[in-house]
Order: sequence, then C-alpha cells, then structure tokens
Amino acid sequence: MQIDESAVDSDTYPRPEITMPSTIAKEKSYPHVKIKRVIHTIHAVIDIAAGRAKYLDVLGGLIFAEGYFEPEDRDMALLYVADFMIEPMAPRDAAREDKPFARYVRRNGQRFHSFEIQIENGREFSAKLKAAGYKLASDYGFFFFVRQESTGGVLLEVCERPMPNDPYDRSGWRPGWAEGHNSSLLRLDHIACVTPNLDAVLALFTGQLDGELVADERISVPQPARRVLLRLADTNVAFTQPDDTGEGPLVRFLAPPTSGIYALVWQVEDETVAEAFFQKKGLRTTREDCVSSGFAIEPEDFLGARHEFVRTLR
Repeated sequence: MQIDESAVDSDTYPRPEITMPSTIAKEKSYPHVKIKRVIHTIHAVIDIAAGRAKYLDVLGGLIFAEGYFEPEDRDMALLYVADFMIEPMAPRDAAREDKPFARYVRRNGQRFHSFEIQIENGREFSAKLKAAGYKLASDYGFFFFVRQESTGGVLLEVCERPMPNDPYDRSGWRPGWAEGHNSSLLRLDHIACVTPNLDAVLALFTGQLDGELVADERISVPQPARRVLLRLADTNVAFTQPDDTGEGPLVRFLAPPTSGIYALVWQVEDETVAEAFFQKKGLRTTREDCVSSGFAIEPEDFLGARHEFVRTLR
C-alpha cells in the first residue's frame, strides 16, 4: 500500500499517556464494522534488498510485488511467509530530512511498523471513527491510519482495497503452500502486541469493529500481565498489558517510540528442527522475553523485528 509515513513520524508518535476516546469509553457503537481480513504487517528496514533477502533466505518468503514510491523516496516489497503477508519498506536515501519515512527509520530504527486490516467502506468508517473521537492520519478515505493515541498504542492501517496481484485473491490460493520448508514453518499463529491500555484496544476492535474475544487471561511470562486474544477475521491478534509499569521486558518495549507490535509468532512442526536451521544460518536464538512458549530469533539478527516460533499440535 502506498502510504504517507508522515502519519507515523516521531512528531506524531504517542506520548506515554494513552487515552481512550471519551465517546467510546461510555458505550459501544453499533453496528460493528466487519473486518474482511488482516492484510499484512509492515517491517520498516534500512535496506530493502537486505529486507527481501532476509525473509526469502530465512523464512522461505515468496515475493509477489515490488515498487518505488517517488514522493516519499522509498522502496517496498510485498511477500508471503507461509500464510501471512509482510511488507518490508525502506527509504532509498535514509539521510534525507525532507522525507518522512527516512526520518522515521533514522529516528526509530528497524522494527515492525503497523498491521493493516481490510474493510468494506473506508470513507464511512473513517467518518464514524472521527465522530467518536479517534485520531486519524493520512486519511485518503480508501485507506488511513488510526493513531496509537486512540488504539491503545498499536499503529493500525485500515484499507478498503485489495493488494494488486495478491495470490490470496486467486481461486487457487492455498494457505499451506509453504509446508516442507527446511525450518518446518507452517503458518502464522498470531500477531503479538503490547499495550498500556486494554480498554482502548477492546473499544476499537470489539466495539467499533467486529473482532471476536477468544480469551481474556493472566500470564506470568515474560512478566505478569493481562492478555487478551482477539480473532480479527481469520487472524489471531494478542494484546498484552503488563501489570508493572516500571520494569520488565514488556514495559521496556512500551517506551516510545513503539508501534505496539512486539512479535510475529509462527507455528512450526518441530521446534528443534527450526532452531537448528536458524542457527545454521548464523542467527542467534533465545527464549528470553518470549511471549510464547517457544523461542525467538534475536531481533538484532532479523533487522530489528522479533519472530517467535512454537510447536503446533495437529
């Protein structure tokens, strides 16, 4: 998606105090807007070639589109890892002060940037959110961003149009196409987000949108917290709010700037096989600070993004 990254320049990043729109805090809005699908997660990188290569070499990614957006001097690639789309995105000249995405990457580093949902009528939903007190950015009607101040700390992109040439929209699309990769990777388990305000998360995703509450539970790893698991169309998204606001890996992650996306958690057939494969590729692995029961590739070894891997039961 061609976007205006000025929406997420550091000047518009949320401050530590994140509040919920007052209109929605009082009552839910009906009818709920239907989420057609979670389209992708954007991964902000410094070098688009390095981003493409990392996903292809390590996770067996399949690229279906690439492009350059001249007004913002940035490159992008659209690719699938197993059944989930990821969009590495990079400034062509990271030193440019006049280009918002270059400023974003230089100030915030490499990391997950946002995740995107598809709905039916962008202009109608945009107007509805504005009336309810939500803060939007880069609002072109057919797509826009909901800023972290309104979402509970997670940068959300909303779009009404499908991606061009997306294999997902073809009649022969098979989500399990990647099975057999040497890592034993199978599919996305969930998107893991960290939030300082679960009430705001629920107000948006189950109040304005038709997200389904799957679980509301207590966790102790990597630190005591409340964890809510939502089903957004065909994708699970977890939102975790740590109890301690002063210390711990989740609290450190919440220190600005952050997009709120902590990790992509993947299912693998065999954790031992997966970990050995990644280590053979020269990547360090760890079980520290994981939000899953599995292991992670050290984010520094994956361009600032945290990927976790858990065994799936068939």
